[in-house]
Amino acid sequence: MVNSVKKRETFYLAGYDPRGARHYYNLYKNEAFKQSKINGMKIEIGSRKRTDKHIQSWQIKSKTNQITTETDYHFIEWDDIIRKGWKKSFFSFFIDFLFYFKTYILAGRFIKYIKVSPRQMIGIFFPIVYLLFAFIISVTLGLYLFEYINGFLGMILGIILTYILVSFLFKLGDKLALFWLLRIFVFSGRYIFDEMIVLEERLEWISRHLVKKIKNAEKNNIDEILFVSHSVGAILSMSILEKTLKNVNIPSNLKVSILTLGECIPLVSGINKAKKYKEQMAFLASREDLFWLDYTTVIDGACFPSLNYFNDAGISIKQEKKFFFLSPRFHKLFSKKKYANLRKNRYLTHFLYLMSTELAGDYDYFKMTAGHESLSTFILKRNHQ
Repeated sequence: MVNSVKKRETFYLAGYDPRGARHYYNLYKNEAFKQSKINGMKIEIGSRKRTDKHIQSWQIKSKTNQITTETDYHFIEWDDIIRKGWKKSFFSFFIDFLFYFKTYILAGRFIKYIKVSPRQMIGIFFPIVYLLFAFIISVTLGLYLFEYINGFLGMILGIILTYILVSFLFKLGDKLALFWLLRIFVFSGRYIFDEMIVLEERLEWISRHLVKKIKNAEKNNIDEILFVSHSVGAILSMSILEKTLKNVNIPSNLKVSILTLGECIPLVSGINKAKKYKEQMAFLASREDLFWLDYTTVIDGACFPSLNYFNDAGISIKQEKKFFFLSPRFHKLFSKKKYANLRKNRYLTHFLYLMSTELAGDYDYFKMTAGHESLSTFILKRNHQ
Protein backbone atom coordinates (compact mmCIF):
# COMPACT_ATOMS: atom_id res chain seq x y z
CA MET A 1 0.00 0.00 0.00
CA VAL A 2 1.31 3.43 -0.98
CA ASN A 3 2.24 5.70 1.93
CA SER A 4 1.77 2.95 4.50
CA VAL A 5 3.74 3.20 7.74
CA LYS A 6 6.56 0.68 7.95
CA LYS A 7 8.30 2.13 11.00
CA ARG A 8 6.77 4.27 13.70
CA GLU A 9 7.72 5.65 17.09
CA THR A 10 4.78 6.09 19.47
CA PHE A 11 5.24 8.07 22.67
CA TYR A 12 2.64 7.71 25.42
CA LEU A 13 2.16 10.19 28.29
CA ALA A 14 -0.25 9.00 30.97
CA GLY A 15 -2.52 11.10 33.16
CA TYR A 16 -2.23 11.78 36.89
CA ASP A 17 -1.74 8.13 37.75
CA PRO A 18 0.86 6.67 40.17
CA ARG A 19 0.87 3.40 38.23
CA GLY A 20 3.90 3.15 36.02
CA ALA A 21 5.21 1.44 32.89
CA ARG A 22 4.55 -2.12 34.11
CA HIS A 23 0.83 -1.42 34.51
CA TYR A 24 0.49 0.29 31.14
CA TYR A 25 2.58 -2.34 29.36
CA ASN A 26 0.36 -5.13 30.69
CA LEU A 27 -2.74 -3.12 29.81
CA TYR A 28 -1.55 -2.52 26.25
CA LYS A 29 -0.44 -6.11 25.72
CA ASN A 30 -3.61 -7.72 27.07
CA GLU A 31 -6.00 -5.34 25.33
CA ALA A 32 -4.12 -5.43 22.01
CA PHE A 33 -4.46 -9.21 21.80
CA LYS A 34 -8.16 -8.95 22.59
CA GLN A 35 -8.60 -6.28 19.92
CA SER A 36 -6.74 -8.38 17.34
CA LYS A 37 -9.68 -10.79 17.40
CA ILE A 38 -11.94 -7.85 16.50
CA ASN A 39 -9.85 -5.95 13.94
CA GLY A 40 -8.01 -8.88 12.32
CA MET A 41 -4.62 -7.23 12.82
CA LYS A 42 -1.92 -9.74 13.72
CA ILE A 43 0.23 -8.31 16.47
CA GLU A 44 3.40 -9.31 18.31
CA ILE A 45 4.53 -7.39 21.41
CA GLY A 46 8.04 -7.66 22.75
CA SER A 47 9.22 -7.35 26.33
CA ARG A 48 9.38 -4.06 28.23
CA LYS A 49 12.82 -2.51 28.54
CA ARG A 50 14.32 0.70 29.85
CA THR A 51 15.64 2.59 26.84
CA ASP A 52 16.47 5.94 28.44
CA LYS A 53 16.49 7.72 31.79
CA HIS A 54 12.74 8.40 31.84
CA ILE A 55 11.58 6.06 29.06
CA GLN A 56 10.53 2.42 29.06
CA SER A 57 9.75 0.87 25.68
CA TRP A 58 8.45 -2.22 23.94
CA GLN A 59 8.58 -3.22 20.29
CA ILE A 60 5.43 -4.05 18.36
CA LYS A 61 5.16 -5.83 15.04
CA SER A 62 1.78 -5.76 13.34
CA LYS A 63 0.55 -7.23 10.07
CA THR A 64 -2.53 -6.13 8.14
CA ASN A 65 -3.30 -7.16 4.54
CA GLN A 66 0.27 -8.42 4.11
CA ILE A 67 1.69 -5.07 5.27
CA THR A 68 4.09 -5.33 8.19
CA THR A 69 4.63 -2.37 10.51
CA GLU A 70 7.21 -2.06 13.27
CA THR A 71 6.45 0.30 16.14
CA ASP A 72 8.61 1.29 19.08
CA TYR A 73 6.12 2.18 21.83
CA HIS A 74 7.67 4.46 24.44
CA PHE A 75 6.13 5.00 27.86
CA ILE A 76 7.18 8.40 29.22
CA GLU A 77 7.71 8.29 32.97
CA TRP A 78 6.45 10.94 35.33
CA ASP A 79 4.63 8.58 37.71
CA ASP A 80 7.57 8.88 40.12
CA ILE A 81 6.74 12.58 40.50
CA ILE A 82 3.07 11.75 41.01
CA ARG A 83 3.78 9.19 43.73
CA LYS A 84 5.73 11.74 45.76
CA GLY A 85 2.65 13.95 45.92
CA TRP A 86 0.05 11.18 46.22
CA LYS A 87 -1.86 12.13 49.38
CA LYS A 88 -4.15 9.69 51.14
CA SER A 89 -4.92 11.11 54.58
CA PHE A 90 -8.21 12.79 55.43
CA PHE A 91 -6.37 16.00 56.34
CA SER A 92 -4.56 16.17 52.98
CA PHE A 93 -7.87 15.51 51.26
CA PHE A 94 -9.41 18.42 53.15
CA ILE A 95 -6.55 20.77 52.10
CA ASP A 96 -6.96 19.67 48.49
CA PHE A 97 -10.69 20.18 48.75
CA LEU A 98 -10.21 23.78 49.94
CA PHE A 99 -7.88 24.47 46.99
CA TYR A 100 -10.35 22.94 44.53
CA PHE A 101 -13.25 24.90 46.07
CA LYS A 102 -11.34 28.18 45.92
CA THR A 103 -9.97 27.66 42.40
CA TYR A 104 -12.97 26.29 40.55
CA ILE A 105 -16.10 27.00 42.63
CA LEU A 106 -15.48 30.18 44.64
CA ALA A 107 -13.67 31.85 41.72
CA GLY A 108 -16.71 31.15 39.53
CA ARG A 109 -14.82 29.26 36.82
CA PHE A 110 -17.48 26.55 36.87
CA ILE A 111 -19.83 29.05 35.17
CA LYS A 112 -17.69 28.97 32.04
CA TYR A 113 -17.56 25.19 32.13
CA ILE A 114 -21.35 25.02 32.36
CA LYS A 115 -21.57 27.01 29.12
CA VAL A 116 -19.05 25.02 27.10
CA SER A 117 -19.65 21.55 28.54
CA PRO A 118 -22.78 21.12 30.71
CA ARG A 119 -22.21 17.37 31.12
CA GLN A 120 -18.88 18.04 32.81
CA MET A 121 -20.71 19.63 35.76
CA ILE A 122 -21.31 16.21 37.25
CA GLY A 123 -17.56 15.83 37.66
CA ILE A 124 -16.96 19.45 38.67
CA PHE A 125 -19.52 19.46 41.49
CA PHE A 126 -19.16 15.85 42.64
CA PRO A 127 -16.51 16.58 45.35
CA ILE A 128 -18.51 19.40 46.96
CA VAL A 129 -21.84 17.54 46.75
CA TYR A 130 -20.30 14.44 48.30
CA LEU A 131 -18.62 16.40 51.10
CA LEU A 132 -21.87 18.19 51.93
CA PHE A 133 -23.64 14.83 51.98
CA ALA A 134 -20.99 13.39 54.33
CA PHE A 135 -21.18 16.46 56.59
CA ILE A 136 -24.99 16.34 56.85
CA ILE A 137 -25.00 12.60 57.62
CA SER A 138 -22.29 12.97 60.28
CA VAL A 139 -23.94 15.98 61.98
CA THR A 140 -27.35 14.25 61.95
CA LEU A 141 -25.87 11.18 63.62
CA GLY A 142 -24.13 13.31 66.25
CA LEU A 143 -27.29 15.27 67.07
CA TYR A 144 -29.33 12.08 67.28
CA LEU A 145 -26.92 10.51 69.80
CA PHE A 146 -26.72 13.74 71.78
CA GLU A 147 -30.50 13.90 72.05
CA TYR A 148 -31.27 10.26 72.90
CA ILE A 149 -28.18 9.20 74.86
CA ASN A 150 -27.27 11.61 77.65
CA GLY A 151 -24.05 12.01 79.55
CA PHE A 152 -20.54 10.75 79.12
CA LEU A 153 -21.63 7.48 77.44
CA GLY A 154 -23.47 9.40 74.72
CA MET A 155 -20.42 11.55 74.05
CA ILE A 156 -18.11 8.53 73.77
CA LEU A 157 -20.54 6.63 71.53
CA GLY A 158 -20.99 9.75 69.42
CA ILE A 159 -17.24 10.13 68.88
CA ILE A 160 -16.77 6.43 68.06
CA LEU A 161 -19.72 6.13 65.70
CA THR A 162 -18.96 9.43 63.99
CA TYR A 163 -15.38 8.27 63.42
CA ILE A 164 -16.64 4.98 61.97
CA LEU A 165 -19.09 6.82 59.73
CA VAL A 166 -16.48 9.31 58.49
CA SER A 167 -14.06 6.45 57.77
CA PHE A 168 -16.77 4.61 55.85
CA LEU A 169 -17.69 7.71 53.84
CA PHE A 170 -13.99 8.34 53.15
CA LYS A 171 -13.58 4.81 51.75
CA LEU A 172 -16.82 5.08 49.81
CA GLY A 173 -15.63 8.35 48.28
CA ASP A 174 -12.44 6.61 47.17
CA LYS A 175 -14.46 3.79 45.62
CA LEU A 176 -16.66 6.32 43.79
CA ALA A 177 -13.50 7.96 42.35
CA LEU A 178 -14.01 11.15 44.38
CA PHE A 179 -10.32 11.51 45.27
CA TRP A 180 -9.25 10.63 41.75
CA LEU A 181 -11.38 13.50 40.38
CA LEU A 182 -10.21 15.82 43.12
CA ARG A 183 -6.56 15.08 42.34
CA ILE A 184 -7.15 15.97 38.69
CA PHE A 185 -8.70 19.33 39.63
CA VAL A 186 -6.04 20.14 42.20
CA PHE A 187 -3.10 19.23 39.95
CA SER A 188 -4.55 21.24 37.06
CA GLY A 189 -4.95 24.34 39.21
CA ARG A 190 -1.57 24.02 40.87
CA TYR A 191 0.10 23.53 37.49
CA ILE A 192 -0.66 27.22 36.91
CA PHE A 193 -0.59 28.69 40.41
CA ASP A 194 2.34 26.76 41.92
CA GLU A 195 5.95 26.48 40.82
CA MET A 196 6.66 22.84 39.95
CA ILE A 197 10.41 22.80 39.35
CA VAL A 198 10.83 19.01 39.26
CA LEU A 199 7.97 18.63 36.80
CA GLU A 200 9.26 21.42 34.55
CA GLU A 201 12.68 19.78 34.48
CA ARG A 202 11.03 16.53 33.41
CA LEU A 203 9.07 18.25 30.64
CA GLU A 204 12.28 19.85 29.41
CA TRP A 205 13.97 16.44 29.37
CA ILE A 206 11.09 14.88 27.43
CA SER A 207 11.15 17.66 24.83
CA ARG A 208 14.92 17.27 24.32
CA HIS A 209 14.39 13.53 23.89
CA LEU A 210 11.73 14.16 21.23
CA VAL A 211 13.98 16.65 19.44
CA LYS A 212 16.64 13.92 19.08
CA LYS A 213 14.06 11.43 17.81
CA ILE A 214 12.77 13.84 15.16
CA LYS A 215 16.30 14.75 14.05
CA ASN A 216 17.24 11.07 13.73
CA ALA A 217 13.95 9.97 12.15
CA GLU A 218 15.20 10.04 8.55
CA LYS A 219 18.39 8.16 9.42
CA ASN A 220 16.33 5.52 11.25
CA ASN A 221 13.74 5.26 8.42
CA ILE A 222 10.89 6.39 10.68
CA ASP A 223 7.68 7.22 8.78
CA GLU A 224 5.64 8.58 11.67
CA ILE A 225 6.22 9.92 15.15
CA LEU A 226 3.00 9.72 17.13
CA PHE A 227 2.62 11.51 20.46
CA VAL A 228 -0.27 10.17 22.56
CA SER A 229 -1.41 11.80 25.80
CA HIS A 230 -4.25 10.86 28.10
CA SER A 231 -6.21 12.93 30.64
CA VAL A 232 -3.87 15.28 32.56
CA GLY A 233 -1.11 14.11 30.23
CA ALA A 234 -2.88 16.09 27.50
CA ILE A 235 -2.43 19.22 29.61
CA LEU A 236 1.31 18.63 29.83
CA SER A 237 1.56 17.74 26.14
CA MET A 238 1.08 21.40 25.18
CA SER A 239 4.27 22.41 26.98
CA ILE A 240 6.25 19.40 25.75
CA LEU A 241 5.26 19.80 22.11
CA GLU A 242 5.81 23.56 22.10
CA LYS A 243 9.31 23.17 23.58
CA THR A 244 10.05 20.38 21.09
CA LEU A 245 8.87 22.05 17.91
CA LYS A 246 10.59 25.33 18.68
CA ASN A 247 13.89 23.48 18.64
CA VAL A 248 13.64 21.24 15.60
CA ASN A 249 12.42 21.31 12.00
CA ILE A 250 10.20 18.43 10.94
CA PRO A 251 11.60 16.66 7.85
CA SER A 252 9.24 16.81 4.87
CA ASN A 253 9.00 13.01 4.67
CA LEU A 254 8.12 12.56 8.36
CA LYS A 255 4.58 12.60 9.72
CA VAL A 256 4.23 14.06 13.22
CA SER A 257 0.85 13.16 14.67
CA ILE A 258 -0.78 14.13 17.96
CA LEU A 259 -3.47 12.04 19.69
CA THR A 260 -5.13 13.36 22.84
CA LEU A 261 -7.57 11.19 24.79
CA GLY A 262 -10.00 12.12 27.57
CA GLU A 263 -8.47 15.59 27.87
CA CYS A 264 -9.22 18.05 30.66
CA ILE A 265 -7.29 20.99 29.14
CA PRO A 266 -9.90 23.71 29.99
CA LEU A 267 -9.15 23.14 33.68
CA VAL A 268 -5.89 24.94 32.88
CA SER A 269 -6.64 27.06 29.81
CA GLY A 270 -9.76 28.40 31.57
CA ILE A 271 -7.63 30.11 34.23
CA ASN A 272 -6.87 33.76 33.47
CA LYS A 273 -3.33 33.46 34.83
CA ALA A 274 -2.51 30.73 32.28
CA LYS A 275 -1.13 33.22 29.73
CA LYS A 276 2.07 31.29 29.05
CA TYR A 277 0.06 28.09 28.65
CA LYS A 278 -2.23 29.73 26.09
CA GLU A 279 0.82 31.01 24.21
CA GLN A 280 2.04 27.41 23.98
CA MET A 281 -1.37 26.36 22.66
CA ALA A 282 -1.36 29.23 20.13
CA PHE A 283 2.07 28.18 18.83
CA LEU A 284 0.83 24.63 18.23
CA ALA A 285 -2.39 25.84 16.62
CA SER A 286 -0.32 27.90 14.15
CA ARG A 287 1.58 24.86 12.88
CA GLU A 288 0.82 23.52 9.43
CA ASP A 289 2.99 20.41 9.75
CA LEU A 290 1.02 18.63 12.50
CA PHE A 291 -1.96 16.32 12.39
CA TRP A 292 -4.03 16.63 15.56
CA LEU A 293 -6.74 14.21 16.67
CA ASP A 294 -8.69 14.43 19.93
CA TYR A 295 -11.11 11.85 21.31
CA THR A 296 -13.52 12.39 24.21
CA THR A 297 -16.79 10.79 25.22
CA VAL A 298 -19.84 12.00 27.12
CA ILE A 299 -19.67 9.01 29.48
CA ASP A 300 -16.22 10.09 30.67
CA GLY A 301 -16.79 12.27 33.75
CA ALA A 302 -13.24 13.68 33.73
CA CYS A 303 -13.14 15.22 30.25
CA PHE A 304 -14.77 17.95 28.17
CA PRO A 305 -16.65 16.00 25.46
CA SER A 306 -16.16 17.04 21.82
CA LEU A 307 -14.79 20.43 22.82
CA ASN A 308 -12.36 22.28 20.58
CA TYR A 309 -10.17 23.50 23.44
CA PHE A 310 -8.20 25.81 21.16
CA ASN A 311 -11.29 27.75 20.13
CA ASP A 312 -12.53 27.65 23.72
CA ALA A 313 -9.31 29.43 24.75
CA GLY A 314 -9.82 32.04 22.03
CA ILE A 315 -7.14 30.55 19.77
CA SER A 316 -7.61 30.14 16.02
CA ILE A 317 -6.31 27.00 14.32
CA LYS A 318 -4.43 27.77 11.11
CA GLN A 319 -5.09 24.45 9.40
CA GLU A 320 -8.52 23.40 10.66
CA LYS A 321 -8.63 20.46 8.25
CA LYS A 322 -5.77 18.90 10.21
CA PHE A 323 -7.36 19.23 13.67
CA PHE A 324 -10.19 16.88 14.63
CA PHE A 325 -12.25 16.75 17.85
CA LEU A 326 -14.27 13.55 17.76
CA SER A 327 -16.16 11.04 19.85
CA PRO A 328 -15.09 7.36 19.80
CA ARG A 329 -18.83 6.53 19.81
CA PHE A 330 -18.40 3.76 22.34
CA HIS A 331 -22.11 2.99 22.19
CA LYS A 332 -21.40 1.56 18.73
CA LEU A 333 -18.44 -0.50 19.94
CA PHE A 334 -20.12 -2.45 22.74
CA SER A 335 -23.35 -4.37 23.18
CA LYS A 336 -26.20 -2.46 24.81
CA LYS A 337 -25.85 -4.46 28.01
CA LYS A 338 -22.09 -3.96 28.23
CA TYR A 339 -22.35 -0.27 27.42
CA ALA A 340 -25.01 0.23 30.10
CA ASN A 341 -22.71 -1.37 32.67
CA LEU A 342 -19.74 0.70 31.53
CA ARG A 343 -21.65 3.95 32.00
CA LYS A 344 -22.06 3.16 35.70
CA ASN A 345 -18.29 3.17 36.25
CA ARG A 346 -17.01 6.73 35.76
CA TYR A 347 -13.46 5.71 36.58
CA LEU A 348 -13.33 2.87 34.06
CA THR A 349 -14.87 4.94 31.26
CA HIS A 350 -11.95 7.37 31.55
CA PHE A 351 -9.63 4.54 30.48
CA LEU A 352 -11.79 2.99 27.75
CA TYR A 353 -9.77 4.85 25.11
CA LEU A 354 -6.82 2.53 25.89
CA MET A 355 -8.82 -0.70 25.86
CA SER A 356 -10.27 -3.22 23.45
CA THR A 357 -13.87 -3.13 22.27
CA GLU A 358 -16.53 -5.76 21.68
CA LEU A 359 -17.31 -4.69 18.13
CA ALA A 360 -15.30 -3.29 15.23
CA GLY A 361 -15.79 0.39 14.48
CA ASP A 362 -14.17 3.69 13.65
CA TYR A 363 -12.22 3.87 16.91
CA ASP A 364 -9.35 1.44 17.42
CA TYR A 365 -6.52 2.47 19.73
CA PHE A 366 -4.23 -0.33 18.58
CA LYS A 367 -4.61 0.35 14.86
CA MET A 368 -3.88 4.03 15.51
CA THR A 369 -0.78 3.40 17.62
CA ALA A 370 0.66 0.31 15.88
CA GLY A 371 -1.19 -0.25 12.59
CA HIS A 372 -0.03 0.24 8.99
CA GLU A 373 -1.85 3.55 8.48
CA SER A 374 -0.66 6.91 9.75
CA LEU A 375 -3.03 8.64 12.14
CA SER A 376 -4.19 11.06 9.43
CA THR A 377 -4.87 8.26 6.93
CA PHE A 378 -6.69 6.23 9.57
CA ILE A 379 -9.12 8.98 10.51
CA LEU A 380 -9.55 10.65 7.11
CA LYS A 381 -10.57 7.34 5.53
CA ARG A 382 -13.21 6.82 8.20
CA ASN A 383 -14.37 10.41 8.19
CA HIS A 384 -15.19 10.23 4.50
CA GLN A 385 -16.91 6.85 4.49
